Amino acid sequence: MLVKPERLAGVLARPAPPGFFIVWGDEPLQRTECVDAIRAAARAAGVDERLVFDAAVGIDWAVVEAEAGSLSLFATKRLLEIHLGGKKPDKQGAATLKALASRQGDDVWLLTADALGRDEQQSEWYRAIDAHGAVVPCRPFEAQAFHEWLAARAAARGRQLSPEALEILALRAEGNLLAAAQEIDKLVLLVDTPTVAADQVLAAVADSSRYDPFKLVDAALAGDVPRTIRMLRGLRAEGSEPVLLSWLVNRELRLLTRLAEAANPDAQFAAERVWQSRQPLLRRALGRLCAEALARLLRDSLRVDMLVKGAALGQPWDELESLYVAFAGGPWLGELASERRAR
Repeated sequence: MLVKPERLAGVLARPAPPGFFIVWGDEPLQRTECVDAIRAAARAAGVDERLVFDAAVGIDWAVVEAEAGSLSLFATKRLLEIHLGGKKPDKQGAATLKALASRQGDDVWLLTADALGRDEQQSEWYRAIDAHGAVVPCRPFEAQAFHEWLAARAAARGRQLSPEALEILALRAEGNLLAAAQEIDKLVLLVDTPTVAADQVLAAVADSSRYDPFKLVDAALAGDVPRTIRMLRGLRAEGSEPVLLSWLVNRELRLLTRLAEAANPDAQFAAERVWQSRQPLLRRALGRLCAEALARLLRDSLRVDMLVKGAALGQPWDELESLYVAFAGGPWLGELASERRAR
C-alpha cells in the first residue's frame, strides 16, 4: 500500500502493521525521519536485533535469503534492513525482494533506496512490496504542499505561523525540508509566544547575521540612502537570499500604499496592527513618498521580484539595490542607473 510520509505514524500504530517497508525518494529529511520512525516502532514492538545489508559494500543476496529463513539466536523478532542507495537490485536481488515481500513471519524488513525510476516502480519486486507491505515515497513538495508541511511542522512543536511568517520561511528554505526544519527549531528556541509573526521570523533570521534584513527596510523607510546601500551590500556579502529582501520591500510598499489610500490613517494603522514604535517611521516615509511614487515603486518591486525568482532576465542584486535606493529617496538614483547601463 502507498503511504505518505505524514501518514506513516498512523500505519505504524496499527495493531498489525505491515512486515515489509520500502522508504525511497530524493527528499533526505523525510526519508531519514521515516526510517527512524520504523526503527522506533520496531523497538517498541519488542524487536531488539538489527541486521543491515548495504549495497555500498555489496549485498550477497544468497546471505539475505539465508537470513530470511533462519531464526534469531537472541530474539524472536528482528529488524532486517537492506540499503540500496542509488543502486538497483540485480536479477537475484529482484527475485529475493519479491519473495520476501510476501513472506509471513515476525521479522520486520526495511528497504531504503534513492530515487526510483519508472522501470523500478513497475517491476515485480516493487509491486510485490506495494501489495503486501508499505511503500513510502519521499519526494520534494510542490509550493502549496510545502507551505502546509511548514505549518504542520511548526504546530507539532507548539507554534502557529502567521501567513507572512509562513511565506518568509518558505522563501528562505525554497523547498529544502532540512533547512526549513532547522529554521523552525530555531524559532521554537527564540520565540516564546504561541503565534510566530513575520517580524519575529526576520529577527531570528538576523540573529545569525551581522546585518539585519528588517533594519535594512527601516533604513530605507527613514530615507537613509548611504546606510541602506551599506546594509544591502553587507547582506549580499553574507549570502542572504535576494528573494527574502525582495519580498520584504514589497511588503512594506504594499503597507504604505494601503496607508496612503486610507481615509483615516490612524484607523488604518490600527487595522494593520502596526506597532506604535514603527508608526513614526512609516509616517515619515508617507510624508516623503507621494501616491504616484509609491505606485511606481510597487510596480518596480513586482518586476524585481520576478527577476530574483528567475522569471525574468537581468542582474537581481543590481536591480534590488536600485529599488531600495529609490525607496529611500536617493537623489542620485538616475546617476546610478546611468552608470550601470554604461558598464
